[in-house]
Amino acid sequence: MSKNLTDNEVELLELGKLLKLDLRAFKRLKKSQSESYVEKIRDEALLKMNSTNDNKIKRPHLFYIGSVDFMVSIDNHQKKRVFLLETNGGSNRGLSILTNSQQEIIYNGVYHAISQAIRKERSSNPNILVLIGIPQGDRLIHEKAILINNLKKKLDSNGYSSSVFSIDNFEPTFQSGIAILVADYKQILDNLSYEKYWLKIRNHKVNVILGDGVVRRFNNPIVNKIIREEPQKLKSIIINPVYHITDDKSLSYLAKCMIDNDLEKFNAANFIFSKAFTKSELITKVLDLISIYDRPFIIKPYGGSGGVGVMSILPENALNKYEIKRIVENSETEFFERFRERRDPYPYTIQEMAKFSLIDWNREKHTFDVRIYLSQIENKIMPVGGLARIARCTFIKGINKEEFVVNLTGFGGRIEVERGLGLSEENADKIGLSFDDFVNLFSISSMIFDSIVENYRKIIEFNNWNKTLGDKTI
Repeated sequence: MSKNLTDNEVELLELGKLLKLDLRAFKRLKKSQSESYVEKIRDEALLKMNSTNDNKIKRPHLFYIGSVDFMVSIDNHQKKRVFLLETNGGSNRGLSILTNSQQEIIYNGVYHAISQAIRKERSSNPNILVLIGIPQGDRLIHEKAILINNLKKKLDSNGYSSSVFSIDNFEPTFQSGIAILVADYKQILDNLSYEKYWLKIRNHKVNVILGDGVVRRFNNPIVNKIIREEPQKLKSIIINPVYHITDDKSLSYLAKCMIDNDLEKFNAANFIFSKAFTKSELITKVLDLISIYDRPFIIKPYGGSGGVGVMSILPENALNKYEIKRIVENSETEFFERFRERRDPYPYTIQEMAKFSLIDWNREKHTFDVRIYLSQIENKIMPVGGLARIARCTFIKGINKEEFVVNLTGFGGRIEVERGLGLSEENADKIGLSFDDFVNLFSISSMIFDSIVENYRKIIEFNNWNKTLGDKTI
């Protein structure tokens, strides 16, 4: 960050070389985006939602930026439905494949949090500390460099002096108006503390934290209690404090379930889901669900990422409790190999497996998902853009998770951007989706985050997991 970056693609590729990343594949994926096509989709989605304020949030301190992942399923009448997979919080990945103007909308959501912090200071020359957390060994670290450069330009153009620090050269007595401190999670946790509703680093209050993984890893019981019960009391602004919900897929499904009636007009799929707090409960619940409904289910650990620990369990497994136990143990093993003892995979989410809409890819049948990125603009959740991601392996039956887990940065550390498609009319044809399908995806993603924000306490306090949820059971 010794000099300002521009939007010049050659300069971005040079940055990639400096970071030991080949960004040519990212450039190709970015070029596959159609700005005009996405703008038309966004305008239509906003028009539909604005008529009933479906995307207006009353508590804008709970959401700034995020994304939602969907599969497309086929119902019993061969009609395509939008099938929710998960929500993602402030630690979004993949923003560099969005167009420059779409990135700008996302960064405006981050800047909004900084502006809130400046207003709170009630000073013409406030000293504000913005903390940006980076996972150790981050394979998409170039995105943080682009983000920081964008924020610095915004701050400078609005008359604020700003500086960027690493943990090594940061001084708590910094004189610049806005300090942006960039550090990996371990560096931050070694220096992070809590006092009187402020998170502090080296005893300097942190005004804005980008990267909900920072607070999750801090794991301070007082901070956890505040965020779960009264997040507005915390003086440090977190992007986003709803990570308890976005980390727990069952809670994201619960947020959707609470607005199923409103989502009907957008063709959202209903599905069965539940939650298990122990290994024995997980095995028993999966056995019962498959026996009752005679359909496949997927188990997903709490706080996982990159498809780690995600396993399918098919109806034929229900005949053998020991086979289910083996699958659960494989899931646990995979989870701990990735996260060690830092995280607990329980509670697990149990979700009905979608009847996937398959596409032709490299002359074979594959599953795919669609990720939609969102930002908060003027107290409204704005769908920004997205991409489609094709599963690595041919879909046969769903036993192998690489048949349906589509992450581009998973699977042994490889980045496989070539399996991504930008949103364009041509790419929509490739995955069999229409303009109206994308309008529905944009609308549903906005409304799900709106439900997370507006029903936050109700979702967090929900404890009736003894019953099976889904299909209008809330």
